[in-house]
Amino acid sequence: MQEVSRSQPGVNRTEGDHIPWGWVALTVLVLEFALVLSAFVWVAIYSYLINPGHDLPYYQKHAEFASPIVSVAVGIPYMFFACRWVGRKAGTRGIVTSLWVWFILFIIDVLLILVAVISVGGLDAYGAAMVAISHVTKILAAYFGGKAALRDVLSLRQPVS
Repeated sequence: MQEVSRSQPGVNRTEGDHIPWGWVALTVLVLEFALVLSAFVWVAIYSYLINPGHDLPYYQKHAEFASPIVSVAVGIPYMFFACRWVGRKAGTRGIVTSLWVWFILFIIDVLLILVAVISVGGLDAYGAAMVAISHVTKILAAYFGGKAALRDVLSLRQPVS
């Protein structure tokens, strides 16, 4: 009789074919920080260089309007490249890993929006539309980032002829 080794995992982890949850968590934290920082940087640029000389409520109103636009504009490349990076660490699970990054960010954003809606008031049509646009573009960027990572991983694994 042939003995089967039970100590080997079903997935070869030495080649990275698993979801690296630690890297996923780090990617989510870095993405969230980068998106918030980008909004602050944009408002600073706007208030000091583009349209200086107004009072604080004017810039707060601009921040409420511009921050969702900044989130969409910089969120697409941030999400694509972050998911491509973390997807490479996941081997053939790159797309799934990238979609998990988006999903966790989505849950965090939904919770933050719920807190804001409860404490401040309702979400207007502009805010709801921007949330929808932001997450549709981010899930597409995550998918294509994961797909690019998978393509990279598969091209590295192909034998050289």
